[in-house]
Amino acid sequence: MNSYEETAESRSPEEVKGARQPRKKATAVVTVDLCTGCGICATVCPTSCISIVESELNFNGVSYIDRQRCTGCNICVIDCPWFAIEMIYPDGTKKEPAEYERQLQKQRGYR
Repeated sequence: MNSYEETAESRSPEEVKGARQPRKKATAVVTVDLCTGCGICATVCPTSCISIVESELNFNGVSYIDRQRCTGCNICVIDCPWFAIEMIYPDGTKKEPAEYERQLQKQRGYR
């Protein structure tokens, strides 16, 4: 047995569980019925993981988000004028609107 295995066994189950769990992050999800294809989200996305794809729903198309590249920064959610994008955690829960407001305050420099 190496020293890493010994130290892992000597820790409490909560410590080991917390150390091994992947980081829980929300990713953006588009509600295509609300999306107008305006492209604002694609413009503001810092990782360029959003693109506009053709759709029969409207002539502009709809936003498509590559969830593997999404960092969960919330900028697209904050800037979407149609409220078509939401941040969803892996367990299916949504971020609260207050979280977006706090981030918007920080972006504007209000803390």
